[in-house]
Amino acid sequence: MTSFNVAGLLHEPPGATRDVRLRDHYVSLGPDVELAGPLDADLRLQRTNRGILAGGELRAPLRRTCARCTDPYVEEVRVSVSEEFLPSLDPETGLPIHAEAGESETAQQINEHHEIDLDGIFHDELSLTEPMHPLCRPDCAGLCAECGGRVDSGDHRHGGDEIDPRLAGLAVLLRDRNGDS
Repeated sequence: MTSFNVAGLLHEPPGATRDVRLRDHYVSLGPDVELAGPLDADLRLQRTNRGILAGGELRAPLRRTCARCTDPYVEEVRVSVSEEFLPSLDPETGLPIHAEAGESETAQQINEHHEIDLDGIFHDELSLTEPMHPLCRPDCAGLCAECGGRVDSGDHRHGGDEIDPRLAGLAVLLRDRNGDS
């Protein structure tokens, strides 16, 4: 879990900042985002007039599966993070703060212990980096339609072209037109 206590920052005036550096941070983000190693992040927590703005850069090695050859590969991903967290308790009085209509669904909350949890933000931002057609390399040849082996490894000539018996008459016409005997 990646959480930071921002109680001190909530008592400061808007514009106050704290820099946070995560190095070799291991975290589990769920089954749909598979990290191949630790993530790194350079974040700035800034006090706003409403709450805390967390912004910066996240770097992580993600394990992906190639859409052509189905081999696993690792891709280094860099993504920008920018999210505002609103307090659920007033830092001065400790009384609950009620979110405005429509704001409670979209805004991240600072919990009752004055902590922000970044795991959900990391998950969402890294999920958005998943390509629609992930490739282990741009020139990946994929798999053979006949045997299922990799096209770029070995010979993939699997005999002559079989002609559908229903189209055999057309094949004869095509040979005659081309001058083949």
